[in-house]
Amino acid sequence: MAWFGQTQKIAVVGLLGAALWAGPAPVLADAPPALIARIETPPAGHADAADPVAARIAAAGHSLEWNWTPPGQPDRYGHAETLVHASLASVRGQVLDFPHYKDILPDKFRASRVVGHGPDRSTDVYIQIAVLHGVLTLWDVTRFGAPVQSAPGVEVVEGRMVHGKGNVEDMHVMWTMHALNDEWTVLKLDMLLKPGLPAPQSAIDEELRDSARYAVDAIHDRAQGNRDFVAWPGSG
Repeated sequence: MAWFGQTQKIAVVGLLGAALWAGPAPVLADAPPALIARIETPPAGHADAADPVAARIAAAGHSLEWNWTPPGQPDRYGHAETLVHASLASVRGQVLDFPHYKDILPDKFRASRVVGHGPDRSTDVYIQIAVLHGVLTLWDVTRFGAPVQSAPGVEVVEGRMVHGKGNVEDMHVMWTMHALNDEWTVLKLDMLLKPGLPAPQSAIDEELRDSARYAVDAIHDRAQGNRDFVAWPGSG
């Protein structure tokens, strides 16, 4: 925490008691164990109208959010998921549009720009985030790997903070895209941001799940071409 002055530390402790920054009330603060178990591994093959993830999102009529600790991870992440009336290719195109990440949360993201490419098709993205209503600015370089097919019809894009490049302790994001068919895609985001400053876990949890939901909603709107939640055929 050497990068914070004493005055900033005092301000941060007080302000973070409410939240790292403003966000809407959560839909699901903590998912029940049975629900979490179902999101750990996508079903094999392309899902049909009986897909449980699509069914619960369609039943809610909007994206969902909660906090959980993914298998093999030591920290709590923010999780959000939505149902997009667009092909996996369209959703993937939005997920990989790194220079426009700053437009996903325009009130929070000060910058997002590609700063490098790796021989493994990875992309380094500089991200700058304003917190505490602009009192502090967090930044890091996140390395996003190329899309990986984890199962038939399922692709994952993972990003991790490049060690030593940032004033946060850690950053990790994982997009999961699941093609239900040629027209429908389930989009999930698991997100970790460790600011490296004292804050109650409840405040961090709220920020992570709300930010994850903002992000999937933004991808939903761009891939689908509007802001309406189109009724999924399997929801009837």
